Amino acid sequence: MTQSRSWPGSSWKSTAVLLVVMTTVAAAPLPELWRHWRYSRSIELAPVAATRLAGVTVPSDVYQRARFWLPDVRVMDDQGTETPFTVLIREGSKNSVSRATKLHEKSFAAGLYTQVVLEIGEQAPFHNAVEIQTSEPDFIEWVRVDASDDGRLWRLVQQRAPIFRFRKDSHEGTQVVHYSENNAHFLRLQILEGAKQFPVAGASVLYQTVEPPERVQLPVTLNPTSLPVPERTSWTADLGTVEEPVSDVRFDVATPAEFIRSVEVDGSSDNREWRSLARGDIYRYQQGGSLTEQLSVPIASGGAEVRYWRVQIVNHNDAPLKGVSPHLLSIPRHIIFEQQPGRSYRLLYGQSQARQPEYDLSRRLNAKQMEAAVEGKLGPEEINTDWSDPRPWTEQHDVLLWVVLGIAVLLLGYSAIRSLRRSATAPTPNA
Repeated sequence: MTQSRSWPGSSWKSTAVLLVVMTTVAAAPLPELWRHWRYSRSIELAPVAATRLAGVTVPSDVYQRARFWLPDVRVMDDQGTETPFTVLIREGSKNSVSRATKLHEKSFAAGLYTQVVLEIGEQAPFHNAVEIQTSEPDFIEWVRVDASDDGRLWRLVQQRAPIFRFRKDSHEGTQVVHYSENNAHFLRLQILEGAKQFPVAGASVLYQTVEPPERVQLPVTLNPTSLPVPERTSWTADLGTVEEPVSDVRFDVATPAEFIRSVEVDGSSDNREWRSLARGDIYRYQQGGSLTEQLSVPIASGGAEVRYWRVQIVNHNDAPLKGVSPHLLSIPRHIIFEQQPGRSYRLLYGQSQARQPEYDLSRRLNAKQMEAAVEGKLGPEEINTDWSDPRPWTEQHDVLLWVVLGIAVLLLGYSAIRSLRRSATAPTPNA
């Protein structure tokens, strides 16, 4: 079962919830089936004559009531019937297709470069990237790429792009070089290291397409640490009442200079014990006449049970980057369901024991259909006046249980003392 993010102490959260409750609209009780759901909102949609796909975007304040990853969210129609839904998340995509590749040459021009020549088969399809395989554990090198249709006349398709890896710091970096799309029959790679030959084990030519993900910036400020370390630039943040899962750390970098830096992201529930949440790299460099950059690091866990965040750029012996501002991002979640003629709907949430629902709707719809769903609006939050706590009695009254346990311990102790006293005062039988 997915757990809610846990904070040390509960007074701040009780106060926040109380303030929200004071501004929440009281509503008629939900049907008996939904008595354990505490909050709901009407979904405002225009009436329809035929079934269609509709949806709403989950707002940030719902996360303060619902559980982490939203396992307790449900859609109910005006007859109290559970309505199947699916969640649309625009994660973006990266598709990579390998092209048949033959390595023809590996050579070394002392003081200049290591050269590799590749052939992409007969009637080569379009390609735009090459991945270099190497056993070198720690390096950063720049690569030039030229293309040719006949292996004699060459044209520049990538003037200068980096490959790097820092295994001593647990960073795999990237060994993929992107270049302008073409369908040339040959590629020539020049790894611009003249001191020694760069060890190339092989190379794969690729065709890659990328669709950017949907992200929103969270209302959280990352503050520079008060005691900076020369080799690192660090920020920390307290998420407070922000409950959305964190999807990425993005960096705004004002400096136009080229750079490649490793990033470490750690989290803590108590601001004392820290654990690793993500490792990655950010970079910016000129690719021909255009700029190539990667300025975000994904967070796989979403930051579950993490209130305090620490973000660090590892500078090693380089000067710290100037004009850097990190931000925490989240992925918007869109609830998609089938709107039936004559029906109205509500979004329900706030059920501490609910499990993630499973419907076959997600298997019946494709991304194109979900993208075409009509967007509805959510009304104000309403409280279920007939709400019943779904937790077991022992969890609801844990304080009372501790009191009863304490009384039982006292009674047992008192009984033991009385027994000892009686034993001490009892006459000793004659031998």
